[in-house]
Amino acid sequence: MLNFSHDPEAGTIYVYFTELEAGQAVESLEYPAALLLDDAGRIFGLRLDLDDELTLAQLELALDGDFERLDMETGRLTIRIADEPPARVVPLTETAILDLDGDETVLGVELAVPAELRSPEALERLAPLMVALDDAPAEGEGPLVFAMEGQGDGKDEEPGTEQQDSAPSPGTSEAGAPPHDERAGASEVLRSGFVALVGKPNVGKSTLLNALLGQKVAIVSPRPQTTRVPLRGILSRPGAQIVFVDTPGIHQPNHALGRLMVDLAEKTLPNADVIGFMVDISQPPSQLDRQIAAQVQRARGRKLLILNKVDARPRDGKTHLEEYRALGAWELELAISARRGLGLAALLEAIIERLPEGPALYPEEQLTDQSEQQLAAEFVREKVLLHTQHEVPHAVAVEVEEWEQREQATYIRMTINVEREGQKAILIGAGGAMLKKIGSAARFEIERMLGGPVFLELWVKVRPNWRDDPSSLGWLGYRAKDWR
Repeated sequence: MLNFSHDPEAGTIYVYFTELEAGQAVESLEYPAALLLDDAGRIFGLRLDLDDELTLAQLELALDGDFERLDMETGRLTIRIADEPPARVVPLTETAILDLDGDETVLGVELAVPAELRSPEALERLAPLMVALDDAPAEGEGPLVFAMEGQGDGKDEEPGTEQQDSAPSPGTSEAGAPPHDERAGASEVLRSGFVALVGKPNVGKSTLLNALLGQKVAIVSPRPQTTRVPLRGILSRPGAQIVFVDTPGIHQPNHALGRLMVDLAEKTLPNADVIGFMVDISQPPSQLDRQIAAQVQRARGRKLLILNKVDARPRDGKTHLEEYRALGAWELELAISARRGLGLAALLEAIIERLPEGPALYPEEQLTDQSEQQLAAEFVREKVLLHTQHEVPHAVAVEVEEWEQREQATYIRMTINVEREGQKAILIGAGGAMLKKIGSAARFEIERMLGGPVFLELWVKVRPNWRDDPSSLGWLGYRAKDWR
């Protein structure tokens, strides 16, 4: 079977390969995806860029149809409702979520759809195959806010009872910004300050930052250590300005770049007014979680425990709240889903309450401390992370060599640096196919950021052992003094 459902609040489409029962999906995988559009701009299919981790047996349900095709050479799975070539392929900025059952069979796919493709016109061809979502969640579903008794400034309070908050919508604006809470701007007193988002790699820090700002300023991928340097995202609201600092994941480094990343992340803590220690609540705490929690406890900032991935079913079937709660003294514990945008209004309110009084630190219209050139280079690196495997992704650094506004388009030339000739060959691919794929996906992101056409030229260069070479790190922009 092939059915679809559309969640307009979350901005997602779900593709069903079978009828789902409660609790049937027990784990998930993430892969790059794209939507297939006809010549009228209507969605009529999707494409998944898979790898050899998935077997044909796992894809049995997904391949059980007339227009499902798997290219064994490239790993691309194409799913269409009609046997016709697409007029346009739209790469998605967020990875698709594949749900698997206990036998590791793929049951369905969730796709985060761009705002411009959520209209009835864009979904017209899928409408006959749409199934309705339940209007109301079952009792107990949705994000939880675990508050302390006598909640106020949060200091010196004893744990109290758990309080369930209603599930906030992920956003009302087309950009996906969290809903505006009038209470946050009711006071004439301006609050401003720095909020450090810290945690181990791949817990969703960059996804949360993008969701809070309602615009993509941080690259995301399923791979750990995606963020390399602290990135500031600036959210200005009536009565408050929050400067979020998305830090590299704290990990055990094995080269000079890794040591710099960890050093920069740890040096963010002493200067933060509020520290959000972010964890994956679907997994039990690791030794690294405990180490980071101890570092957070030694810092002066107000400490929040952010329990991400509340929408993911724990693999062992139990919640890990008490285990994370025991890692330190937290003023407030909030369960959210950064990917679905759940619980973000409550999180923002809690942060604003804890910011010191003071003037705005940045112009109201500024969204990040990153330049367009820096963001564009990061978009290219993000697509390398999504489309390549093994040792290639983390051996990549991207330089902007040329940026010129021409009459018809913005001309950009970048160099992708790798450490070995074998990595260069993988990045270029047979006949340049991989480099074209990366360039096409990155150009889509850059054009959306700049609001106009882009001509993107990519080159690949071998710079041996650059991650352990101080001069190369400086040349490529990884200098500690530039990020403190």
